[in-house]
Amino acid sequence: MKKIAVIQARMLSTRLRGKSLMSVNGMPLLFRVIRSVQQTGLFDRIIVATTRFVADDPIESALKDFAPGVDVFRGDAENVLKRFVDALAPYDERDLVARFTADNPIYNRELTRKMFETHLNAGADYTYVDGLSPLVPEFIHLGALREAHRLTTDDFDREHVTPFLRKNAGMFRVQKLDKNWDRLQARFNRYLTIDTREQLEFIENLLRDLDYDKRLPPVESIYDYVQKHIDADLHTAKGLMLELDGTPVGDGLPAYIVAEIGQNHNGSIEMAKQLIDVAVDAGANAVKFQKRHIPSDLTREAFDKPYDNPNSFGKTYGEHRLALELSEDQHRELQEYARARGITYFLTPTDIPSVDMAERLDVPFYKVASRDLDNIPLLRRIARTGKPVIISTGMASLDDIADALDALGRERSDIIILQCVSQYPAELERANLRAMETLRRKFGKITGYSDHTTGITAAVTASILGAAVIEKHITLNKALKGSDHAASAEPDELARMIRFIREARKTLGDGVKEVDPAVEAARAKLGRSLVSKTAIPAGTVLTENMLVLKSPGTGLRWKERHLIVGKKARHDIPADVTLRPEMFE
Repeated sequence: MKKIAVIQARMLSTRLRGKSLMSVNGMPLLFRVIRSVQQTGLFDRIIVATTRFVADDPIESALKDFAPGVDVFRGDAENVLKRFVDALAPYDERDLVARFTADNPIYNRELTRKMFETHLNAGADYTYVDGLSPLVPEFIHLGALREAHRLTTDDFDREHVTPFLRKNAGMFRVQKLDKNWDRLQARFNRYLTIDTREQLEFIENLLRDLDYDKRLPPVESIYDYVQKHIDADLHTAKGLMLELDGTPVGDGLPAYIVAEIGQNHNGSIEMAKQLIDVAVDAGANAVKFQKRHIPSDLTREAFDKPYDNPNSFGKTYGEHRLALELSEDQHRELQEYARARGITYFLTPTDIPSVDMAERLDVPFYKVASRDLDNIPLLRRIARTGKPVIISTGMASLDDIADALDALGRERSDIIILQCVSQYPAELERANLRAMETLRRKFGKITGYSDHTTGITAAVTASILGAAVIEKHITLNKALKGSDHAASAEPDELARMIRFIREARKTLGDGVKEVDPAVEAARAKLGRSLVSKTAIPAGTVLTENMLVLKSPGTGLRWKERHLIVGKKARHDIPADVTLRPEMFE
């Protein structure tokens, strides 16, 4: 059995173009990955699989010049699974493939070796860490990879190579390792991959500060470094704070933006993926879906009630609701799609079976809809998960909110309360954003805003008022069939909203009032200085009535006149001259 490492790389990354050959602490990113693979000592061959695009010519040239022992294969740009299979054409089905990506520069050699042994001991076709880790690869026997390529017809499977194996575990011997297998800590994953310039800068700092290239520090040291970085962010908070899927959230921190997809996918998984793309492109932190178990949600009478209107997807209300539901497998696929796009996926469950489903998916936190704030059995079930909870209050009084907090655990510090008005669309004058502060004072929790208004004014204003979380419904088109689309943000609108929220935060400052160094040039040009009002003969004692203020502001200010008033002129001073202390004695 031969062992082949395949590293997928390209220059036209959607979010950070050219990153494969960008310098990361003095070494191109791709070469760092290659070195990490070589340091494991496991592999007979290393193949870099890139595309035939001209943009990827530099990858081939760089490898030929500086990594002569590494093979280069150029293949299909869109169907990455086919690219892998074609690159491995000379090898036998029993050979073992390790899949690496050029996003992750610090694959851990010890854990990779241990995972390799775990794979062999299990006799698996495919071994992976749940959620995929940036510190270890996936191991796949080539026969299974070829079978996945033969069977799949899904573009997502083809683009991301291994999802078909995970979705069809019954067809293969699949070994799924826990997301925190061995010494891994999944909550730090987002910090240890490079998909943005900010992540690149963070990795560079990590490599430099840990002297990584000389010491190859243990994984514990890497995680300790990331935790200190998170702690430093949390220390900028001015009060309450918590983490949502590894992102610090709280007072004084950047607003956490939730793109609420809800059921605006209209029952289509392809539309749901398009909406995830919209959220990612706009810069949202998370996407949220809803999940209903219809038999738990509706009475038979409500299910059978005729529902004939322009927004209906069925003849009865129950048929309408069923048409908008996605299955557990579809939600799992969307979760994986969101993970591949680098955005957090989570759910609003409306009943206990839906919470059970969400737990099988292991969502990182929950949202409770306004309609369910008094659904105490549901709240108690969510509380038992031990995960952070965001609650909307669009139909609630303060007493209702208090009851909900009692059910969730009032003493908990991982609950976020959102001001909301359950009107679709809500009128601007009903947004009542000052209620966020009321909720914070009353309940001592982090607060935010769930926006049902049209436009972006309310959301941007909420961010200025300190909303830690902002949720906005999104749609591909406001004119689409469905009751929520009209009150939702279209792609350009969402991107503009998030940009304005981020820019608005920059304007707040730290509250310290002082002369900004940036105004010194303007102050010198436009400010006023003490100037001689008339000619001042030598030996004359200067008085205030001999002074006038004129630009530029490069001389003495009025409050500094004591430095020269009452003193004698050392020499004759003409009228209209900027006065300086050395002119007097």
